[in-house]
This record gives sequence, C-alpha cells and structure tokens, in this order.
Amino acid sequence: MILPTVVRADVFEYAKTLADASIPLIIADPPYVDILPEKWDRGASQYDKLAALIERLLVPGGTAYVWGGIGKPCNRVFFDWLSRVERETALHIHTLITWSKKRAYGTAHNFLFTREECAMLVKGDRPRTFNIPLLDVKRGYAGYSEKYPAKSEYLRRTNVWTDVTEIFKGKIHPAEKPARLAEIMIETSSRSGELVLDPMAGSGSTGVAAVRLERPCLLIEQSDCVMHDFAAVEPRSSTEATSDPQPQPEEVDPLS
Repeated sequence: MILPTVVRADVFEYAKTLADASIPLIIADPPYVDILPEKWDRGASQYDKLAALIERLLVPGGTAYVWGGIGKPCNRVFFDWLSRVERETALHIHTLITWSKKRAYGTAHNFLFTREECAMLVKGDRPRTFNIPLLDVKRGYAGYSEKYPAKSEYLRRTNVWTDVTEIFKGKIHPAEKPARLAEIMIETSSRSGELVLDPMAGSGSTGVAAVRLERPCLLIEQSDCVMHDFAAVEPRSSTEATSDPQPQPEEVDPLS
C-alpha cells in the first residue's frame, strides 16, 4: 500500500521546497470565495496564485484539474480567472468539465441547479498523458463507421460527468467531494507510479483515490481539519478482480 504524504502548511510557502517542473498531475479544489459559511471561504481569491504555482510545478504536458463554481452576481471568481489564465500563464484550458450532481437546488424563477465546474489545464498544447476514460455502459453499436470502428464496446466519457453521486451525509469536510472524481482524473491523466499533488487537500479525497489506484500522493492542507484514515483504504488491485472497463490508449477517431 502506498500511503499519501500529508503536510500541514501554507501551500504557497511549502511549495517553495518543491522543484520546478516536477509534478505530472495536480488536483486542486480551492475556496470558491463567499459561497460557504466557513472562515476559509472568505477573503481574496487564490486562483491567480494557484495558477502561477501550477505553471511552475507541472512537467511539460502535465495536467491540472482545478475546481470552481459559477459564483454569485458580481462575484464570478472562477469564470473571471478562466477568462485570463491562458493570457497570463503557459497553461491552456484543455476542456471544462461539468459535474452534474443528483441533488437540485433552485428558486421559483430559475432552472434547478445541479452543477459544479472543473477546468482541465495543460502546460503546453496537449497533455503528455491521456488514457481515454470509459463509462461502464456499453455503446450498443460498432462505431462511427467502418473507417472509424469503436475502440471499445463501452461508451467514452464526455466532459459532462453524470455518473458520480455527491456525498449526501457523513461528510468530514463541508466541501468534501467523492473520491471517485479524483480517481477518474488520476486514471485519465497519470501513469503508474507518478506523483499526484493536491495543494488544498481538505478531507483528503484525492489521497483516498491515490491509495486505491496505488499512486504516490502529496497532500498539503493548511488547516487542522480531519482527514480520511488512508490506512483503512484498500488498493483496488487487492479488493476486486473487476470487469469494469479500463481507460484505453488515446485513439485517433475524433467522433467516437
């Protein structure tokens, strides 16, 4: 079992000890700013500082997944940052992922709200690693055409994720996300044995995913919040001989 390394420190100070271009994959869930009634969600946005850090730490072609929300009127922190990040850094927005959740919130004068956003950023023009992620749903047809046959009998994951359910009860952190989200990112954007960094780790869901997938992981968290018991998480290889579809090598067909 590979347990995460947990560092309780300010990420921007501790990161000074980390070498440039040394991290293949970063998964970050920074404060959204004035969304949750928590002290750490108050104050100035950290997205710009985080982007500079990601740019420095990522290897060429490395990937970062950065969570955000739509915010509130006159407080669109995430969208404002996204509009600038490509101009101000060497990071490119490879895609914007929407996590479509099950529980809906809303008012009488608007659509029900079920989404959260995640920017997939790449240092350079294209990711050095992209293992095509598949759903556990069979496609039911052979492919787009004879020229472009399907590479798998399972459907390919889109950038709208509808198959991961949020945590309804038992959270150990108010902003905790299911570890399965980080699992998908690690499966897709890292290679066996490569380090995963979560610079604002919270409850350590990224660490849970890393243990399951047997990846080394560095978790940095400034607060003394409770984290998961990583020693109690069993690696996937030791708990299941699964028939679930596995990520596939990158294919050439842009339409399947």
